[in-house]
Amino acid sequence: MDEVDVVLLAPPYYRFCGSHNNRAAPSLTYLSAFLEEAGVSHVVYNADHTPGKRYWSMKWMFQNYQPFVDAVDGKGSLYGEVAEIVMSFNPKAVVILGGEPLIATKDWGNPFIAAHYSKLFRQLGVYTVGVGHFFTLDRQRFQDDFDCVLGGEPSEQIVDIIRKRPTGYVPPRPIPLNVVPNLGRLYPAEQQTDFVMTSFGCRFPCSFCLVQQLYGELDERVRFVDLDTVVADIARRPEQGVYLTDLTFTYAPRKRLAALSDALREAGVRKSYTIDTRVDMITPQIADQLVELGVERVKIGVEGITRDLLKSFNKRTDLQRIEKAVRLLRDRGIKVVTYLLIGGVTELADYEATRDYIAQLQPEFVPVAIWAYDLSGDYRYDTQFSPLRLKEWGIDEEVFYRYLSLQEQVNPTVGTMLDIP
Repeated sequence: MDEVDVVLLAPPYYRFCGSHNNRAAPSLTYLSAFLEEAGVSHVVYNADHTPGKRYWSMKWMFQNYQPFVDAVDGKGSLYGEVAEIVMSFNPKAVVILGGEPLIATKDWGNPFIAAHYSKLFRQLGVYTVGVGHFFTLDRQRFQDDFDCVLGGEPSEQIVDIIRKRPTGYVPPRPIPLNVVPNLGRLYPAEQQTDFVMTSFGCRFPCSFCLVQQLYGELDERVRFVDLDTVVADIARRPEQGVYLTDLTFTYAPRKRLAALSDALREAGVRKSYTIDTRVDMITPQIADQLVELGVERVKIGVEGITRDLLKSFNKRTDLQRIEKAVRLLRDRGIKVVTYLLIGGVTELADYEATRDYIAQLQPEFVPVAIWAYDLSGDYRYDTQFSPLRLKEWGIDEEVFYRYLSLQEQVNPTVGTMLDIP
């Protein structure tokens, strides 16, 4: 194990729950690119990685939640295990991810767990930097837990931070649009690298999305990555199936989508794609363009179908638009994944209506999440599968289980799931 100046650390998250996450964190690969350009030796250590190829279901983690609560309280052998590995690199600084600020997936890190790691490394004489949207949105709560906190998106400011070692909060600076994430410093090297960003930001005010809140606070419009950079990034990914993880991929103008399709074809890049978008951003013309681009799967945020649910989530859509979007995609042979959300509204009838509708719709997969992370309160133990959060909403566990019964055993963008009935 070679010594390095910096360890970019994604702490355990799902491993505390008995599972794992084998994907490289997008923000850390961008920070790696800046450090690589500056000649700063480093590794990108995903401490949530294991050799496992199967995953516990959300129901299993929901029912075996106590180890995560213990981890948030600073307990668990993984603290010592991960610290041993990090210190084996003999770093001068550790950058600790406390949540992924670039994508809508909330459960990619816990800021309280990150803070515990920071305390441990500081005791060992190592300079620590916190990265993640929680540290911008809830700055006062965490600013004393790290030597330094980098606000907003991952930015090239990380180089000066490592070299000059400032203390306190470093205000956000937008990530440049011509940076290809660095995949050459991954530890373990076998991490999945199929997440690609073609834009940053979001303009839609969904009430449950923390990344939208981050971009609202930063007051930044959606910014599109240079097309040459996107093509270069996709071309070097070893995976044949690529997940374009923009918050709303089809927010891009049709001319840009056409130009991206042409650029990939001219570069000889032939891959299949999964995207995230909104039902009100699917038109016949956009759907045709997705086919041309090679999109095989679209994940759309249905969340709920009743008027009360949609109002609570501030989705600004309706059932008619949902049905139209699904029809447009399926008519073109594109698979559909539908997100569902539990929280806000507590009426059983709303959830039963949504479940019955989705059961008839028969999407390829149904990701389910509990509305979590109210930053004005105590969100230490929140996850999108937290029984404590569900109880706070006053929603019976059976509602959650009935939603989960819609899922197949294989999540197409995660893998095969394990479950115990």
